[in-house]
Amino acid sequence: MKQPYFIAYMLSGVLLGPEVLGIIGTGEAIEQLGELGIILLMFFIGAEINLPSLAKNFMKPLLAALTQLLLSLGLMWGIGYYLNWSYTTIMLTGSIISLSSSAIIFQYLSRNGEINSSLGLITCGVLLIQDILIVPMMLTLNFMARGSVEPSELIKVSLGALVIVVFLRAAFMKNLFRIPFTKDILADHDLQVFIGFALCFGMAWITHWFGLSAAFGAFTAGIVIGQDKATRWLDRSLVPFRVFFLAFFFISIGLQIQLAFIIENINTILFMALSVLVINSLINAIVFRATGHSWRDSVYAGALLSQIGEFSFVLMTMAFDLKLVGSYIYQVTLAIIALTMIFATIWIAIIQNVEIRVLIKRE
Repeated sequence: MKQPYFIAYMLSGVLLGPEVLGIIGTGEAIEQLGELGIILLMFFIGAEINLPSLAKNFMKPLLAALTQLLLSLGLMWGIGYYLNWSYTTIMLTGSIISLSSSAIIFQYLSRNGEINSSLGLITCGVLLIQDILIVPMMLTLNFMARGSVEPSELIKVSLGALVIVVFLRAAFMKNLFRIPFTKDILADHDLQVFIGFALCFGMAWITHWFGLSAAFGAFTAGIVIGQDKATRWLDRSLVPFRVFFLAFFFISIGLQIQLAFIIENINTILFMALSVLVINSLINAIVFRATGHSWRDSVYAGALLSQIGEFSFVLMTMAFDLKLVGSYIYQVTLAIIALTMIFATIWIAIIQNVEIRVLIKRE
């Protein structure tokens, strides 16, 4: 059917889960394996990024991501005020819809050869900033649940962010990283695999220890290593592991979805999922237009960033564990996130077809 594989992975999770075949009763172990897939994916994406071009255009994605977050929070405040939502629900929903899927869009841009285009670099930059923003979002959730945040935690996160910025700046100024004994490594496939894992997960562990996203650390390692042409063997050595573990991530999403709940609330879920796609498309199109892109590129970028991302699952799961939301909100949100991800490429294709028809009519 020419659809992305992650859709099959999610549907597999639903089928293998307790509500259908009952082969897998719990998704905790698979969810942990899936997190490894996200880390590997971000590592490979970082290796493909053109660092000088990304650094040169960094302010645009930064402003775009922050503006998009503020617009999302403002919109949710307006809806929440009308529907009498709590302050916690407004902040949570605004944060959730502001995060797009790095796993889907990075792969989409890479497959279409657009990842190092002008629009692709800014879109990647926005996704990167969103992945960074997950940290203050999680701190905010902890504050709302506990009423305070440990000062040591804030200092640790700030120090980690500063270290990463200095590290990336050093990588940009000169070729910071070189692997020794490259000739010996090229002749040893097993060694390639373990060196690749050490580089990827080593940096991921460091950023996780600082309280930042582990995926962000892997992305940083990928950017730095990508500057060294002698590391091209990483692609063929680690790609199978990325595919394998990333499949587990989307399977874990499917395992958490309650099919009976979706059927019972199908009208509400479909309406809200479609509303999210439309709203996010409009918000991001306006933001990209404000950064100087043409309306055609802005609408396309809006479609690319229209779905809700994988880190939104992390936020909602955390909110549920902290008892900030109930079971109903939790399941509705999981279903909406999953549907927007499933419909993502279809929505992008629809927007592109509409754009082409509009251009033809103008001509």
